[in-house]
Amino acid sequence: MKINVCDFMIEKLAAHGVKHIMGITGDALNAFTAAIRTNKQIQWITVRHEEAAAFAASAQADLSGDLAVCAGTIGPGAIHLINGLYNAKRDGAPVLVVTGQVPRNEIAGRYFQEVDQQKLFDDVCVFNETLYSKDQLPRILQQAMQAAITQRGVAHLAIPTDITLQSINVDANEFAVFPANAPILPPADDIVAAAKLLNKASHVSLLIGRGCQGARAEVIQLAEHLQAPIAHSLKGTDVLPFDCPYSIGGVGHVGTPHGMDVLDECDVLLMIGTDFPYSAFLPKHGNVIQINLNPTHLGARCPIKVGLHGDSKRTIVELRKHLDKKTKNPSLGSLQKKRDKWIDKVDNKFSIEKTKGPIHPQSVILEINKLANDDAIFVGEVGEVTVWVARHLRMHGTQRLIGSYNHGSLGVGLPAAIGAQLHYPKRQVIALCGDGAFTMLMGDFVTAVHYQLPITIIVLNNGKYGFVELEMEAAGYPRFATDLVNPDFAKVAEACGGVGISVHEPDKLVPGLQEAFNNNKPTIVDIHVNPNELIIPPQIELKNAWLFTQGKLKEMFIERDIKVLFER
Repeated sequence: MKINVCDFMIEKLAAHGVKHIMGITGDALNAFTAAIRTNKQIQWITVRHEEAAAFAASAQADLSGDLAVCAGTIGPGAIHLINGLYNAKRDGAPVLVVTGQVPRNEIAGRYFQEVDQQKLFDDVCVFNETLYSKDQLPRILQQAMQAAITQRGVAHLAIPTDITLQSINVDANEFAVFPANAPILPPADDIVAAAKLLNKASHVSLLIGRGCQGARAEVIQLAEHLQAPIAHSLKGTDVLPFDCPYSIGGVGHVGTPHGMDVLDECDVLLMIGTDFPYSAFLPKHGNVIQINLNPTHLGARCPIKVGLHGDSKRTIVELRKHLDKKTKNPSLGSLQKKRDKWIDKVDNKFSIEKTKGPIHPQSVILEINKLANDDAIFVGEVGEVTVWVARHLRMHGTQRLIGSYNHGSLGVGLPAAIGAQLHYPKRQVIALCGDGAFTMLMGDFVTAVHYQLPITIIVLNNGKYGFVELEMEAAGYPRFATDLVNPDFAKVAEACGGVGISVHEPDKLVPGLQEAFNNNKPTIVDIHVNPNELIIPPQIELKNAWLFTQGKLKEMFIERDIKVLFER
């Protein structure tokens, strides 16, 4: 039996469980999208920018661990995908990207829109090939899917337009895709060595990351067994519920003071499922044990005594068999008191009921905590929003948090929310965005309206690239080129066919959020927050404080000189 190559691809993707393919079609993808139209098992999602398609696919793969697919046509369409695909690469999300390519006899001939896609996709991919013969398709598609799934990365397949019109014999070309779910445990000697170090310690602390997803119970049981306080990386925020007594706080630049104390006060640190990149925050004593599924991460950030190559959940279970049960940790109680005192201070300072002036961005997050569903999926943008999310979003139930926290790209919020809502249509999806980040891919709000995706976009509108401004001032520079001129985001939502809500006053915040969360429609909530809200780092050094003062003084003199100039 003969079948068109694109029909074959769509059949195999559908059989694997793919439900959506996101992208922008073009002449090189006509046969591909035609196959989707006739298949009925996969829905084609038309976006307004290919970067949004890649971010959406990355979000789906990151949340589910399943293969997600996006597509773009020749040249510019393929190029536009790249930034979103880097997000998938850095998050270890299995994504297949399909692109069109010029006819084979035109390749390397400077044809219209032609780019060298092998070079273009080489760095971002774990698998990157062009289909030069229809007979390659079954094998090359299987390899692409297998690579994306087992290596948890991006696989790229480019298809010249002349091949998309050809057919293959399906009877001789069946294949299967196999998951990478074999248990990985460290050698017994390594587990015993780690247990000996932990048994001798009196102040054990845990640092967990996204590699602990699915191991919530095991992490809590380990902390209880060792009486160990737990700090988390940003991507480990949703591993534990906020009310877990052993969970103290986040670490790093966006962490909390008491979260940093978890690392500073231990005599042995056990890092589980994290490749936390900021070495300056990690202990200098070297008494570090690290568990990671990726062996290249072991010892990559700081010197370690024992490296355990294995799955977090299974390794914790095996390690506990060799651990003495501890009855106390002198640091745990004091850290819990510091955490609780800080929480009380935050709740009091940023209570929306007590707010008289501009709305604090912290207040927005605190109110969202109260109103969001127990299974809500949050997408946190890059920028100032990252800080407010990291410090004040209080996860509970089965809530999840994703973002561009390894790649660090602005613009992820809206398209990732679209991808998440498509994959989990019955769950509440909330994107927490800054105004600068949101406007980068704002046009794809039309996509949410087109497919009636009830996402809620929260825009913390302060009229500037706030985090960039802070970085300038912290380095001793006056702010420059950070101010923004924004549209009325609520009117933009309405113009697109969605719901727009503007919030300028503190007493309008809760009603505005309630309306957004209850209307079951694509909604933008434009919240005008205090543009002068300061981000205080978890640890302040005298040098940084002086540089920040210098930056502020320069701003004062520049503003004075400009005023004098115009008065003349």
